[in-house]
This record gives sequence, structure tokens and C-alpha cells, in this order.
Amino acid sequence: MRNYLFFLCFIVCSFSSFSQKGVTTFGLQYKPLVPITVLNVENLVLNEEGYTVSISSLLGHNFGAVIRWGFTNTLALETGLNYSRRNFNLDAVLDDTLQGSTDFGIVTYEIPIQGLFYVRLSKTWYMNAATGFSMNFRASDVGKFTENRLFSHTAFVRGLNLAYVANLGFEYRSKKSGTFYLGASLSTPFRNLATVRIFSETINNPRKIEGDLEGNYLSVDLRYFFNENKKTKANK
Repeated sequence: MRNYLFFLCFIVCSFSSFSQKGVTTFGLQYKPLVPITVLNVENLVLNEEGYTVSISSLLGHNFGAVIRWGFTNTLALETGLNYSRRNFNLDAVLDDTLQGSTDFGIVTYEIPIQGLFYVRLSKTWYMNAATGFSMNFRASDVGKFTENRLFSHTAFVRGLNLAYVANLGFEYRSKKSGTFYLGASLSTPFRNLATVRIFSETINNPRKIEGDLEGNYLSVDLRYFFNENKKTKANK
């Protein structure tokens, strides 16, 4: 893990020194993760000899900081660090008599690296498209009982997962107030998010069932970029 972080810091520092030829902006973002049943973002249903478990996606959250380096008026590079929490609901049924449910969340830290292409629509309005990859680091594994304590689950989250990311959006640039951005993003991990094991806690019929939980998501992107420091710009 430390080797990956060191490599990332080296990349960021390298781009920072190179970006002094262009414009560097810093921003904040918030992305609701929308539970839409497309792109394999669908319920995970496990069924084995009278033991059925269904895990469905709920509204999640992603927020953090963004750094953008402008190389030309139409091209830029973007990275940052985001906190991402995907939320799920788990329902379990055993022999049509025992039932239990619980909500749980999986937290990861996301470091995207994307190339951006701008299209100027007017004096202050721009459209941009971006694509690239992200590195997703596990915060911890997750374990929890259902409310009636008849079932429990453990989610073994991947320590490092790479994902393809892309977004499309519009931004309004103001010389006095900064830049406001509205768009949408897609994230598609190369591997599953976690392996989930669900146990029945009954003494008479202890059971275990497991499956892979996908990590794809769609999001609505809300961003704000601060204007570049004028003194720093004048010294370039």
C-alpha cells in the first residue's frame, strides 16, 4: 500500500512542476451515487436450498478535492482525492420462516486521473468530456448483524481496485466568483468491489452463502473551482 501511495505522490509532484506552464485550479466536489439498475448495477440475489439473500444498492455519496492543470485552452489533466461510500440493503430469508434485514456501507478512497477536453459554448459557458482511470483503496472490511440478530454478514473489500472513469458536464466560469460545474460520471471497476458472506445465526440450521458485489456506479457531479491566485499567475 505504501508503495502505491509513494508512486502516486511522485506522479502528482511531477505534473505540478510541469503544470506551471499553464493554469492550475483547485476545487471541491460532491457526487451523489445514484442506484440505477443499469451497467450491472443491479440487485445481487443469492439462492441455495431454501436460503435466499438479496442485496440492493441505495443512494451513496462521494466527495473530495479536485486539482486541474490546464495545458491549452481545450486540454487539461485532472486528479484529486475522494471519499466514497456505497450504501446497500441486505434482506435474508431462511426456509421461508426466518427473515432479517440490515443496511450497510462500504467506504473506499478514490484517486482519479483523467484527461479533459473542452468545448467553448459562449463567453462564460463550457462543455467538457473527460476519461481516464481511478485507483480505489479500501478503508476496511465490513461486518454487521441484522436488526433481529438472526443473520450476520461480512464484506471482504478489495485492498486496491482500478476502475475506468468518464464524465460529461457543463461549467460556468466567472472571473470574480470562480467556476461552477454540473455533470454526470460513470465508474466501472475492473474487478468486483467485495466478496460478501452471509451467515444464519440459528443453532438448529447454521448456514453460509456468499457472492461478489459489483462496484459500478453512476453519479451526479457538483463541483466548484476557485479562481487561480493572481499573484501566482503573475509570477509564472
